[in-house]
Amino acid sequence: MIRWHAIFWLWCCVTSVWASDAPTNSKLILDKDNIKIWTYKVPQSSLYGFKATTIVKSTLSGLVALITDTQNANRWLYRTSRIDVLARDDSQQNFTIRVITDFPWPFTDREALVDVRINQDIKTGYVRIDSNESPYAAKYPVSDCCLRMPMVKGYWLFKPLPNGMVEVSMSGHADPGGRIPVGAVNFLIQEHPYNTLIGLQNIISDEKYQKVINTQIKEP
Repeated sequence: MIRWHAIFWLWCCVTSVWASDAPTNSKLILDKDNIKIWTYKVPQSSLYGFKATTIVKSTLSGLVALITDTQNANRWLYRTSRIDVLARDDSQQNFTIRVITDFPWPFTDREALVDVRINQDIKTGYVRIDSNESPYAAKYPVSDCCLRMPMVKGYWLFKPLPNGMVEVSMSGHADPGGRIPVGAVNFLIQEHPYNTLIGLQNIISDEKYQKVINTQIKEP
């Protein structure tokens, strides 16, 4: 079993990249079950971006352990069939993964080849996990089951709060490729983060995550 929390850390202080507010043109489209979702227009694209937030009781290490537990991703990441680790570069702390997404019938499933990086801001304690389409995607053949998504950008942000609570934010913008109506893609923008955060709420209390101690993640 691949345990990313044992291999997957970058510790540094960053500044402007930690801005986490939704863009000024964003619109709140859902507020229920302790989950809020905003959508926003992305320049030069007909597809919307999104930001979603919730608040859970967890350690920072526990949240990172959950996000990086690839073998159990399908337990809570909505419509995620599988995540495979394809490459890692310890010297650069850079990792490449293949994410297989189950698209609703009659559409073909999608795969995304994504580079992932984890940072923690020393001053605020915020932990951010950035995911972007890999520039090395051409090295890997497309899975027979899927079409490859040409563009994926997103992040998770964990913001420590008092009393052991953490504000969890996820944000993203993606082009699934192929022939999918823009309206269908924009509908999934609401469906996907809501169900993913419901899954996170349900699983984050598991001891296998809350007992993780990572010496490179500073708890509040």
